[in-house]
Amino acid sequence: MVWAFCLHSLLREYGWQFLRRVAVPHPVKAARAILDSGALDLSGDMTEVCAGGAGQGLEDALSIVGAGFCLKPMSPSCMSGRANHDCHYLEHLLHSRVSDVPGCCQQCAIRELGIMALEAGAAFYIMTSAQDILFDVFAPSLNEGKFSSGLFVLCRYSMRPFAAGLLASGIRGWLFPFETGDCRDYRTWLLADRGTKDERTEINEPTRRTVREVLAKMTKKPQSDTHFDRRGNVLYPG
Repeated sequence: MVWAFCLHSLLREYGWQFLRRVAVPHPVKAARAILDSGALDLSGDMTEVCAGGAGQGLEDALSIVGAGFCLKPMSPSCMSGRANHDCHYLEHLLHSRVSDVPGCCQQCAIRELGIMALEAGAAFYIMTSAQDILFDVFAPSLNEGKFSSGLFVLCRYSMRPFAAGLLASGIRGWLFPFETGDCRDYRTWLLADRGTKDERTEINEPTRRTVREVLAKMTKKPQSDTHFDRRGNVLYPG
């Protein structure tokens, strides 16, 4: 499946950018990443991706939590819009002493995951297109060591190519699949990659508990990080 995804992507700008920024400068690493991702067992509720040289767990300032934009609520609709990197609650309301959580935010998994990331001292990233993920996460980690570990919630269809990106960029990762509403083939994935996603994805309660447990192992004191600072498309604890 990963090779078919790669062939399809060669016709898209993301594929050319991946070649230019990852595969051509690091051909052996990229080829090994594709082969190793193809051997992963993705049938479970969590997949650990062990990139060479990474540590044994999420590593505080070098860690990132990523979640697909399609987790955003649709009814009532997200006040920040849908296919973007924005979260009004995490960026503005989280520590502004607002007593009432907006209705669209009350049951939002993005809000929940963002708060858990902040408590753990990890950066938080709302994932949109594959090209943005390449520019915001994979390439900076490969070239600058931006992130060495990460926890990501995404559709099961894209987990294998995503794992290839993690392996190529040297990020040790934990991948959790959506339970419902996810993309099941390249056509629906491509539509979502372009911002067209008419279904809201969901994560189940066991996944929530496991994510919470993984992040709790690195939770800092509450006073250490009190808000997010946005730099580019990524929210960093501050």
